Amino acid sequence: MILKSLKNSHSYLIILFLLFSISFFIPSFFTSQFQNIENKFPFYSILILVISAILTFFHSIGLNNLIYDKDIIKKPNFVLAFVFLLLNTTFVTNHKMMLISFVLLFFLNFLLQLYKQKQPFSIVFNAGILLSILSFYLPNILLLFPIILISTLIFRNINWRINTISILSLFVPYFFLWSYQIFTETELYFPVFEFNFKLFNFSIEELELHQKIWFFVLSLVSLLSFFEIFRWMYKKSIRSRESFTIIILYFLFSVFIFLFSRKEESVILIVTPLSVIIGNYFVYHIKIRWSEFIFFLFLFSSIFYRITMINM
Repeated sequence: MILKSLKNSHSYLIILFLLFSISFFIPSFFTSQFQNIENKFPFYSILILVISAILTFFHSIGLNNLIYDKDIIKKPNFVLAFVFLLLNTTFVTNHKMMLISFVLLFFLNFLLQLYKQKQPFSIVFNAGILLSILSFYLPNILLLFPIILISTLIFRNINWRINTISILSLFVPYFFLWSYQIFTETELYFPVFEFNFKLFNFSIEELELHQKIWFFVLSLVSLLSFFEIFRWMYKKSIRSRESFTIIILYFLFSVFIFLFSRKEESVILIVTPLSVIIGNYFVYHIKIRWSEFIFFLFLFSSIFYRITMINM
């Protein structure tokens, strides 16, 4: 019944989602991760947590509206917003990467805007500039750049001018940065890519009970969602099918960035595309009772994880 109630676009769901989001972040105030934040000024830790909660809330709403407006998931629903929030269960105050992930929502919007655009020069230019600016903090984010060219190829509007403009857009922010550094006689900044593959020694025995439950449910949901999308991709509309191809590529490139980045918190970049894939499963799966059960498990494990984080 929970999932069925979310498969509509009634305005009351926004209020319900806001209340759930607040309740979802309240346990964060009592976690050791929050308590260990160094207060640079009064109420700094509270400010960071509030910013993280606000970014997550607006990211959830924005992603839900984007996917529906672009006809990727055509059924009116509020499922995707809840899925995105639940995928952020393990994150408490990772405000910097949350901000980057939120900005990348505009990048995804630019990619999906390429559909049926004959001269999308401004779109690819804006997408390239966005990645270039974000690379000041996370250089490996530039590895998402090939998706711009691949998207123009998928949507059949690629040409030499598009390629040239997209490449030039990467240098525009650096041109202004280097001009300032030359003027101030400081060392020029160049992005340094990290290509050190992280081999994680993932031991199930070392995990707490709530972590075991949540990761098991997440793995189950992810496997079912990928199986669903690859099984029924051919039945989707042309726009939806091509858009999902881009989202899957976005997911793969995000995984690649995470595996080769020193910043382990970059795993948050995977959440956006994974949310869309999982959301598609919960919206379209034909066995309603089964999908309701899986969604309940996902919801329960996430709430249990959040509550168990208290005083840890």
